[in-house]
Amino acid sequence: MSGKSQWIEHEYFRTYRIATRVEAICLNPVNYLRELEALFLEDGILAFVPSWQKDTALHRIIRYVADDFFAEDTSGPVCVPWGPDPVHPQWILPVDLALHLYGLVEEPEFFIPEERELIRGEDGILRQRTPTWVEDACYEHHQDMMLTQIYEDLLTRIAEEVFFVMFLNRRALEGLNRHLAGRLQDVDPGYLAEEDEEAARLFSGAGELKRVRPPVWAKRAVFYRERGRCASCRTDLSGLIDTFPDANYDHMAPLAKGGLNDLTNLQLLCGRCNLKKSDKSVVSSNRYRRWY
Repeated sequence: MSGKSQWIEHEYFRTYRIATRVEAICLNPVNYLRELEALFLEDGILAFVPSWQKDTALHRIIRYVADDFFAEDTSGPVCVPWGPDPVHPQWILPVDLALHLYGLVEEPEFFIPEERELIRGEDGILRQRTPTWVEDACYEHHQDMMLTQIYEDLLTRIAEEVFFVMFLNRRALEGLNRHLAGRLQDVDPGYLAEEDEEAARLFSGAGELKRVRPPVWAKRAVFYRERGRCASCRTDLSGLIDTFPDANYDHMAPLAKGGLNDLTNLQLLCGRCNLKKSDKSVVSSNRYRRWY
């Protein structure tokens, strides 16, 4: 494993703000159906079905939310100071600041026009307002940015950092996977288009993916998240790290009910708890061991 894959340099750009929104979506997806719909248009759920992608379902949701935040910034717009003069700075959008913080650009290419117009309110008082054309310019800048590789690189970096914070939140991961499972149950591989033949081969039947054994990297990630203990009864399983059977890496959202072969859908269970759960939908534990 390379040094780059073992370590993460965390800039903490909006990490917890994005994580809070992602958690809300995972725990109450019904409240965000309109916001999520763009992810699942034209069989978008099929992007989630390949087994054990390191670009997990959670990474995809995080990038989606981070992009949504940057789009929201163009309304107003949200202005961030830039330059050596703290009294009379130039103003940029948060996305341009993020690109600089992550070392993807040296200098911003877009500066928010400092135009204001006076609007008289119903109370007769004159107030300053940003002209519509300024917001339009910010929006167009974001739209152009979305087509670039550096923007994709930025979202990837942000997703890695938020994932690092959120992977411990088993309840949020379970909520996300239950929602994805619900969408997957509507997919019948027999009716997929010819261009989706590869995806169709991943299914064992309508709404159910074939069971694929977790790779070593996925088992290692879940094992260390659970600290080698059963997520349900907290039995110490650390002595079985080399011989622990694959079946005990449990799918929180069962495959039989549309669950994904995805890292975020795994938890570590002892044999007794795994047998007890079987393919039932059981709420995952929210207990974690303290760091000290």
